[in-house]
Amino acid sequence: MNFINFNTKYNPNLQALSSADGYNSVKINEMFAQVMGNIAAVQSTLSGNIIDVRSFAPGDGSNQSVQLKAFFDSAQQGDVLLFTPGNYKVVKTGWFYTFTGRSVIIKALPGAILEVSDQGIRIEGSDHVEISGLTLVRTTQAAWSKNKTGLHIENSSNVLLQQNDISKFTDGIGVNGSNSQDNPARNVVIQNNKLHHLGEEPIAVRSNLAFVVIRENDCSRFLGDGILVKATWHVSITNNFLHSPVLSGDQDYAAFSGGQQSANAPTIGGGITCNNEGGESGAKNMHIHGNSLIGTAFGVGLIGFEGAFVTSNYFNAIQKTSVISVSFSPSQFNPNDVSNHLFVIQGNLIDTISRPSAMAAIEAKTSKGPEGMDIGIISDNIIIPRGKHWGIVADGHIIVKGNYIAEAGIAMDIANGVIATSNIIRPGFENSNPDRMVSLHNDCTFSHNSVEGKGTCLQVRGSNNMVTGNRLKYEGTWWAVHLDMVNNTVEGNIIRDNMLVITENATGRYLFGASPSTNGKNVVVDLVKDNNGTVYQLVNEMVMMGANSTRWRITIAANGDLKTTKL
Repeated sequence: MNFINFNTKYNPNLQALSSADGYNSVKINEMFAQVMGNIAAVQSTLSGNIIDVRSFAPGDGSNQSVQLKAFFDSAQQGDVLLFTPGNYKVVKTGWFYTFTGRSVIIKALPGAILEVSDQGIRIEGSDHVEISGLTLVRTTQAAWSKNKTGLHIENSSNVLLQQNDISKFTDGIGVNGSNSQDNPARNVVIQNNKLHHLGEEPIAVRSNLAFVVIRENDCSRFLGDGILVKATWHVSITNNFLHSPVLSGDQDYAAFSGGQQSANAPTIGGGITCNNEGGESGAKNMHIHGNSLIGTAFGVGLIGFEGAFVTSNYFNAIQKTSVISVSFSPSQFNPNDVSNHLFVIQGNLIDTISRPSAMAAIEAKTSKGPEGMDIGIISDNIIIPRGKHWGIVADGHIIVKGNYIAEAGIAMDIANGVIATSNIIRPGFENSNPDRMVSLHNDCTFSHNSVEGKGTCLQVRGSNNMVTGNRLKYEGTWWAVHLDMVNNTVEGNIIRDNMLVITENATGRYLFGASPSTNGKNVVVDLVKDNNGTVYQLVNEMVMMGANSTRWRITIAANGDLKTTKL
């Protein structure tokens, strides 16, 4: 039996990666290709015997615990344990079988079912694991927090888990790495599995793992996170389908939650999560791409990580919390208050948020980290919440660029250094009291955006903001630009060179919040085109001559003198 030689060209050398290398897309793609090369290299050199389960057990649905143990015991290094069609049942408390320190190759043909009464298969300390085609089912549904796992891999490298059907456990597939960051377990591929009817996670990877591929899995009817990542480095999570989670209103919810025994159980199955709730080190270099999440509690939640790329995913009917969230909030999910570093959220489609009360489609908060260390990009996303929800909430060193937002309650809320440019914001969610379109707090840049809607186009709630070169189309009955000085310090803002078009049915003020007491503290110089097609120049010093309830039209005469008209 041949094994992978880590001195070959297939070895992805984790220690050799510099911080710059860790986020080089070409190198990372090469590394994930090498992971697959490792697995293929092992498969192509298998030379062991094929052991048919029918030589030990009848597969007739009776209790075959003794025979199946003998079947697993018989495998020598490199042998293939083959399940042929039949129902192979185990009645045993605890793990049905534990492999320690040897290669494990299990293959199953269609129609082969392994049924266990308690926990499934545990593998630890192996340098080669392959399990494919196996239908693994627990006799009764395991509930949330009950620690009943289908396939559990511990401190093992070169792992391939594919085309399995796993159901009725707490976790479907759990992979734990080594006890050392300097020598992580590595090369894990989890692909094309069907994972369903689970009290917690379909897939969970944890604790000092490197080079992990999770792709094209179908996950449904689960109560925990869909895919959970902790302390794992260089992870590719691609083209998975997470849908139809367990809901608290389902008739069988008690079977998944454990009823009164699990009062803290979730009420809806979740999405893709990276967190540090056990005090783990942060995950590094996660590629979350091309996944579809429908009806889950949330989409992607990231806490305490270094390098995350959330790209080209589809989210529909998200039900409970933000669809994509980056947060440093200290809580049970991040007890060590690990900061977030370096993320890209790009090219995602968010279609419909089902929760009645407001939540954010994309929410990113990075400002707690050291100056200049936390940075993110939110770009080229299509966001259509179809309700009174917030499109993008960004706080910190974040670039928000080229996004399309429509049918939101509040399209954008930015603070503390955000640069928002070239975004298209269409009319918001229709109701009798339309909300503001964009809110700016402190130290933000909002430029070259297109904003259209019945709510206030721009609400300024802080100081030192630059608002330039935007095209605003106002349809409302309130005001186009609102300097919100109630409980806010609004000074040093520059609002100029914007084009404000007033539609025929608009009746609100062009600018609200200016008064003699604020004269000179902000600069507003914009062009206004009214519903008659006449263009005016709006200058804040002139507006400030009147009370808040007064509107002024400002024109420039041929000789350059300002002329004012009170409305």
